[in-house]
Formats: sequence, structure tokens, C-alpha cells
Amino acid sequence: MRIASLILPVSISFSLVLNTTAAFAIETTKLNQAPAAIDPTKVFQSQAIEIVLFDKDTKESSRPVRVRDADTKKIAQVRVNKLEPKSFFLTGFFIIQFFRGDDTPRTLEFLSPSGIPYFVHSMQVKGAQRIILFTTADQLAKFSSQQAGAQKVAAKATTSATQAQVVKQVREQTRQQEKTQIVMEEDQAKDRASLLEKFAKLPAAEKKKRAEQAAAIAKQGDELYEQQKYLDASKKYVEASIVNPDQDAYYYKYGVSLYKADDYNKSLAVLSLSDAPEGSKLERDYYVALNHLKLKDYDKAHKKMVEIRDEDDADLSPVASYFAGTIEMQQQKFPEARKSMEIVLDKSNDPGLDKTAEASLEQIDKLETFFMKQKEKFRISFFGGLVYDENVLNVATNNVATDVKAYRLNYGASILGFWFIKEDSDLGTQISVSDYYSLDSNFKANAALQTADPLEFGLTVPYNKQFANTSWNLEPFFRSIYMSPTGGTRKELIQSVGASSTLAGLAKKDLYLSGKLDYSSDTSKVDVSSTSDDQTGTKIGLTLTPTLILDLKGENTFSGEVSYLMNQSKGENYRYKRTGMAITYGFPGYAASSASARLDYSSQNYADASTPRTDTTLAFTLSANKDIKKFLNLNLSAQYNSATSPVDTYKYNKFVVTSLLTYTTSIFGK
Repeated sequence: MRIASLILPVSISFSLVLNTTAAFAIETTKLNQAPAAIDPTKVFQSQAIEIVLFDKDTKESSRPVRVRDADTKKIAQVRVNKLEPKSFFLTGFFIIQFFRGDDTPRTLEFLSPSGIPYFVHSMQVKGAQRIILFTTADQLAKFSSQQAGAQKVAAKATTSATQAQVVKQVREQTRQQEKTQIVMEEDQAKDRASLLEKFAKLPAAEKKKRAEQAAAIAKQGDELYEQQKYLDASKKYVEASIVNPDQDAYYYKYGVSLYKADDYNKSLAVLSLSDAPEGSKLERDYYVALNHLKLKDYDKAHKKMVEIRDEDDADLSPVASYFAGTIEMQQQKFPEARKSMEIVLDKSNDPGLDKTAEASLEQIDKLETFFMKQKEKFRISFFGGLVYDENVLNVATNNVATDVKAYRLNYGASILGFWFIKEDSDLGTQISVSDYYSLDSNFKANAALQTADPLEFGLTVPYNKQFANTSWNLEPFFRSIYMSPTGGTRKELIQSVGASSTLAGLAKKDLYLSGKLDYSSDTSKVDVSSTSDDQTGTKIGLTLTPTLILDLKGENTFSGEVSYLMNQSKGENYRYKRTGMAITYGFPGYAASSASARLDYSSQNYADASTPRTDTTLAFTLSANKDIKKFLNLNLSAQYNSATSPVDTYKYNKFVVTSLLTYTTSIFGK
């Protein structure tokens, strides 16, 4: 029966890209950070998936695999890589991010680049779902039969033994494997010693005759080896080593051909006893390490790979360092894995290996974040950036005496501490501070411009909860803003206490709806001559945001936004009702960045003011966001604003360019 598709046990909306990685790496993708962008940590959840492609005919070290949603026909492409040049297996680890609350099954089809479906087997492994792809039905049937037998044995062992007994059984199996290896090596050593002893007693003429016979047999083995007939080649090499045991090269080739023929235990025994030809000792150690890797003895494989790496061999050290790194990544030893991949880049002359190591380095950071998330205790951020504002005071420039253009420095920091992080909820407390400092177009301090520089202190208590089909966020806050009405020493102007609550979930596949309710109570600290200018009051706002995912990779998105805000201040001059609309298009940016284009329109009605008016603002924003390194993020944006009003004072146009560099680090618990 041809199986060309797979129904995953979790719903996957493919809202984000399935990124290509090296072996044992996991990728997450960040949403573009346009104004009011969705917070992916609150909207999406992740599942690790391992794709393994078995193809006996491939000679490529890397292959693309297409993943198609059977319902929408959207296609993503991932890339799997060989762990070793002669292997039939190509593998890669990936992260699929999907909408929280999406429990709709998705049918995924796995295809070759030419569109030919693969035969699929799915199984659960530690921390991930493994998808194994085959090119023929016979391969799938054979594998499924083997798996069924293994599962019956495992089930029987599990039902008949306690967990402690299972652990004991695993240890016993390991001990037996080592014992088998020792016995095999001892047998090989005895046979080899016996052959050498008998050969040493032969007359010189007989030795010469045997040497010629062995050379001819070994030549046949070389020809078979070149044809990749490794089992037949191994028989010729062992025959040659029996005829002339004094020639170590035959015995060494015998060990290598056994590895190629998948006889790893015997290969390991032979190679451990063989004396490699001149200049091949490191190569022998490399095959010993590969045998350990195939036998899943990762500690011994890693130890040997590190030793080969440290020999600084131009050919073998880089690939040994790569293997050491993949083992370290699998064992979640991320600092060590990072060092190993960096050594690959320093020493390798192979562009393909370099590219794979570069991808691995990118994934190590994200893999570490993925596994360390629940151990996070504190998240600390520092940010700073330069801003050019063509009209920092937001005033009509006609007949204005002062220079309203400003170069601004925006900087600040925050620390978020988590009280707990669970699978379906988390609670934290965040303290933050941000500040602006403005200079005029001649880069000089200007008291008039600095009246627009706010210093803000904030305290929030974010709580996130995941339900069956929706997610809920509640964020109580306290905020205090300091400014200088005259450009001198700043003082507290306003205090705000309130909360925002967001409820979000799926409306249908690839359509995400979010609703946000905001409430704040503001207390003005400004001395005013008239109660009409008192800003003390309450604000209530509602924002609805639908987001449509336009492609399987999630690189192209379209968001709409409708908002309403009512400010009930005591002073009628600051009392208003604001309605707003916005659309945002997210798309892939330059140099692997995420970009967005956003158009905003708002109307702010001051019906109760001493001079009633309705101000409208139209803004267009282009932004790009890129993770430069694991902890370093750069955001660039350019915005044009046009404000109109029946009162000339409130009319203005301006252009703003913003850059922001953010450094984020975390402190983890045990």
C-alpha cells in the first residue's frame, strides 16, 4: 500500500517556515516586528520534528524535501544532510510553529523536488516526532515489519518489569555489547597471531610466492571496493591477509570494507588490531570513531572525534569536529557544540561542510533557547538606537521660530523575572526604564526640543494562559512618565495604573484573530491654570486584529487592525474618542531579515474641547528586523506622517527614521 502522506497528531498551520538545519538542530522563526505586530511567544507554540530520508541511490551530501499541506496545497521546502559521505541516510531537525489552540489535524505530504511522493513512517522519539521517508514501498514494508517486532519486544519488557528493571536491562545490554566486542577482538587477535606465527616459519621463496598471490587478490578487492561492492571486497581483503598476514595494509583495508558493508562490530575489532599503512593512522582512528557512532556508543565516538580534531589534519580534523558537534548538539551540550562548529569553519576547505556548519551554528542558539525556555528565571534586555525626527514637536512648521528637527538617542533596559513557567501558563514581573535625549540639527542641546523627551518607568505583571483552542494574556501595569515642560530638570507628569487583556485563537486555518482590551487610570501631576487642561482620567480601548498567513513558509502575512479608544479625562481639552484602522503586510526582507509595510489611519475627535475639532493622521511605515546574533537584534524603520486638523496648530507632516539595537540575555535555573 502506497503511503504518501501523514496525519500529524498535532495541528500545524505552517504559520512559520520549516527552516533547513544541520543534523540535531532546531529552528524557530521570528515574526516581523511592525508596529502592533503579533508577539510570537504568545501566539505560537512549537513542535520538534526530525526528517530522515533513506535513499540508496543518492550520492549527494544534501537533499531538498518538499512538504505540502494536502488541504491548502501550500508547499514548504526543507533540506536534509548526510552525516557521512557514504551513508544512505540524510537527516535534519526542524521546528514547526503553529497557532496556539489549533487542534485541527493536518495532512502533510512529503515529496521529492520533482513532485514524486515518498513512502512515510512516523514514530515518536525523545523530544520530537521522527518522519522517516522511503523511495520504495518495499523499503517501507521491511522497516515497518522490523519496527513492529521491536515494539512488541519493548511492550513486553515494559509490562513485565518496573522502570528500575528496565534501566538495569539497558545497562546489561550495554555490558553485553562491550563483552561481545572484547570477545570478538580477542578472537581476531588470536587468529592474527596464529597466522603471523605460521607465516614467519615459511621459507623465503614461499613467502615471496604468497606475497605475489596476496597482492593479486588485494587488487581484485580494490576493484570491487571502487565499485562499492564492499562485502565482496572484504572477502578479498581477508583472503589476501590470510595468504600474506605480514602485509598490514590488507588487514586494514579489510576493516574499512567491513565498515562500508555495515558490519560495525567486526570492523571495530579488526581496525582496533590493525596497523594502518604509513600516513593512514588518523584515517583508521576516524573509521573506529564512525563504527562507535554507528553502534550508538556516542561517548566513545565523541572522544575519538575530538582526538582526531585536535590533530589538526587538513582533511579529517574539520569533519571530525563536525561529527563531535552533532553529538554534542544531540546531547544538548550547546557551548561545546558551538565550539566544534566554529572549529569546522576555521579549518575546513570544503564549501559544503562550511555551509552546513554555518547553518548548525545558527541552529545551536535557537535549539538552546528551545530546550532552556522552561528553565528561564530572568530575561534581561538592553536597547539603544538613533532616531531622526523631522518634526519632534508635532506642530505646524509654518512661521515656527524654533528648529523642530531633532536627532534623538533612545535607550533603556528591562528585566523580566518568572515566578513560574509551565507548559500551558507562565507568570512574571517586569521592571523597565526607557529614555530619549534630543539634539537639534546642529547636534546641540535645545531646551524646546527636549520638552518632548520622556523618561518612563514601568512595572508589569504578565500572565499567559493556554486553553484548548485559545490563549489569554493579562498584563497589569504601573507606569510613570517624567518630562520637562520647559526643557530643564524633568519631573513626574503622569502616573498610570491599569491592565491589558488579550484573547486570541483560530477562526479557521491560517486565519488568526486577536482581541485586546485596555484600561488605564491616569493621574496628572502637572499644575494647570484651568481644570479644562487637567489630564487626569481613564482610558478604555479595544483593538481587533485578524492575521492571515499567505504562504506555507509564513514569510508572507497580511494583518488588519481596527481600534477604538475613549479618553475620559477631567479636562475637556484632553477628552477625546479615537478610531483607527491599519493594514500590515509582512514579507521576507534583505539579508535574511523579516520586513513589513504598514498603513495607519486614525481619527481623534475632541468634541468637548473649548475649540471642538477632529484630527486625522495618516502614516506609512516600512520596517525590517534581523537577529544579528543569538542575543542581538536590529530593527530599522522609516515612517511618514501626515496630520490634518481644522485647527492649523495641529497640522503637520514629518518623516522619521528609527534604528534600535537590542541585546537580550537570560539567566537559567537548574
